[in-house]
Order: sequence, then structure tokens, then C-alpha cells
Amino acid sequence: MTIIFTLIGGLILAGILGWIRKARLVVFVPRLFSHSKISDKGQIAELSVMNRGFKTEEGVELLLNPAMHYELLGSNNPDALLLHNKLSVPRIGSADDCSMLLQVENGRFTHTDIVSCLSKETKATVATKLEDVPVTAQQRVGIIIFFGLFSILVLAGIKGIDYFFGPDKSSPETATVEAAPPDHQGWSFSRIYTTADNVIYQSIVSRKITVLADKPTLRRNLLLVPIKVSNDSDMPLTLSMSISGALPQDDVDFVKRGVHDRLLLPKDSVEVTLEAIVPKEADRQTVVLEFFLQTPEGESLKGVKVVRAVEP
Repeated sequence: MTIIFTLIGGLILAGILGWIRKARLVVFVPRLFSHSKISDKGQIAELSVMNRGFKTEEGVELLLNPAMHYELLGSNNPDALLLHNKLSVPRIGSADDCSMLLQVENGRFTHTDIVSCLSKETKATVATKLEDVPVTAQQRVGIIIFFGLFSILVLAGIKGIDYFFGPDKSSPETATVEAAPPDHQGWSFSRIYTTADNVIYQSIVSRKITVLADKPTLRRNLLLVPIKVSNDSDMPLTLSMSISGALPQDDVDFVKRGVHDRLLLPKDSVEVTLEAIVPKEADRQTVVLEFFLQTPEGESLKGVKVVRAVEP
């Protein structure tokens, strides 16, 4: 039995080490801008090549759809180079990324126009949502250490704590007190954001940052939603916000459909009214609001809220 448990433990340890050390190169398209002041025929696309592994990835080459024309407008890596439809980055360090801003013409760019991304040692995957981007190797080590220590502490102390400090369950005076749910201000957040170390999420819960959507008003076929965002924290934030409905929104002014990369300094606030075209049927006059907040260090938070013209 000792040999069997030793083998099982060795296999588990090898699997954990392999999971931690596995190369992870990811291509993420966080934003696509359909309107460009540079060219009437093109659009602006932001691409990020992220190294979520332990080792530095060298000779990274990103191939894009050759049917389109590309121009490199900017990058956070001075060595990034664009040649026709190939983006080259000499090296990307562990837990680092290379973000690039491209002017795209001769077509409408999407994540499907990323043909491939290869380094000297691995092939990248394409993530369409931020929650699909894996954690860094350092974060994976932290997760393993945390759960390991947590399990040991729980197994070692649960019986002693229950014996010495646990309430007398036989007493009728003992009442179960349930913790109040966190205040999300009416927004929904993916589990990837609702962590103790996400400073923006914790500021939302403590109301140092507020994103308040007021009661919507219906004006003919337009649903107007007033929103006020206040930043009473001590960190600057970049705010983006959008509204979407069941009908095409081309007739609504672009600036009335969202807020894009607005800098929100500490103690600042911004008030906007987003507009969306909705159907005539009262039961279908529904829109979805989304906001995205990000710190200069890269910490981010995305919130989603469903708003109806008439609440059921």
C-alpha cells in the first residue's frame, strides 16, 4: 500500500508540476474600433500577445489574414515589427505581454483573421474573452501554495476550533447568522473578477467606486439610460461603457452608444446618458449595459446589467 500511495503521490506531483510549467502563449483581441479618424475605409484593432508561462518566449511571429492591409500604429514593445501580414516580436518575458494597435483596411477584422501565432517552442491559442485568458505561471504557483496551506490548516485545526470555540448547538438561544451578500450595485460579475485581490472589485463592494444606472426613460423608439460613475478611490481608472439592444443601432450617434477609454482620476465622476433603439413591443424593450474598468497596472473589472423599459 505504501508503494501504491507513493506512486499515486508522484503522479499527482508530476501532473501539478507539468500544469505549472506548461508553456502558455495567448493572443487576445480586447478591443475593435469600427470608426477610425485615420482612414475612412479601415478600422482600429488592438492585439495582445500574452506569455502566461514560466519561460521567456522568443521569436514570436503572428500571422494575420493576408487579404487585408495592416499598419502598425503603436506598441508597448519597441522591438515589435510588422511586415505585410506578419507581426514579429523578438521576445516576450514570463507574465509579460506585447500589445499592438493596428490600422486594418480591405475588410472587417475579427479574431478569426488571426491565422497563427508561433514562438520557437510553442503555438499560441486565441482567446475571445478576457475570462478565457489563463493565469500566469506565478499565479498558478500561488494557487497551489494557497490551497496546499489552506488544506493543511483546515485538516489540522477544524476539530480543535470546533471543540474550543464552536457554539453550543443544543442551546435554543444559538442563532445562525448568515453573512450578507456583497453589494454589487445591481451589476453582475464573472467569477474571475470577484476575488479578494481584485482592487477594483473590492472598491465596488466598499462603494469607493460606484457605477449607478438611473431609471431608464422611453422616447419613441429610444431607450435612454442615465449612468453616473464616481471614483472615490486613490487610483486612476480607464472607463469604457457600452449599451446593446435587440435591433441594429446604426441610426444612434456613436458617442451616445458608449464611453471609450475615458480617464477617471481619483475623486472624479462622469455622468452620461446612453441611448439604444428598442422594438415597439413593450415586453422586448430590453437593453444590456456593460462597463469595463482598468487600472494602469492592468487590474480590470467587467460588469453587466440588464435594463428594461418597464420592469415586470
